Amino acid sequence: MAAVGRRGLILLLAFGLSGCRSGQESEALARSGGARSAHRIEDPAPVANTVQQMKTTTKKQLIVSKENDAEEMIRLGTIDFDGANQATLSTEGTGQEVEELKQAWAEISKTGDLTWKQSRPDTIDGESVTRIVGVKAKPGDEAYIYAVMNTLERKYGYTVDIAR
Repeated sequence: MAAVGRRGLILLLAFGLSGCRSGQESEALARSGGARSAHRIEDPAPVANTVQQMKTTTKKQLIVSKENDAEEMIRLGTIDFDGANQATLSTEGTGQEVEELKQAWAEISKTGDLTWKQSRPDTIDGESVTRIVGVKAKPGDEAYIYAVMNTLERKYGYTVDIAR
């Protein structure tokens, strides 16, 4: 059984590395104009999984964290969404990071419309590419929770998780 396990691991590594290129091969590909076809299509499953997680969750809550100097994730607060998708920030603890989160939340709350940026697979001139699209959402919209999550991560650098 150990031999089968090792063999499976070797096959997994071989298949996993089969699409890898050295730096020289990548540069040659870019010079030859082939860089566009080398774009990697992101799997839309993470977005679908996030949406499915939120639909099956009765309590809609985002957990907002940030990495400290010791590279540990520190929970700064939560954002709770009521039945009408109106959001409220609750902070945990005190300090500069918590104050920065409060300031970021004040800016987000005043903005009204947020943009939930997503990557979607597409085909252009017969080539597979990743298209970046933005979905507008405002408080009360079903997509607002995703726009808040995306804005906190993309614009403010927080790590945001869906509470389970």
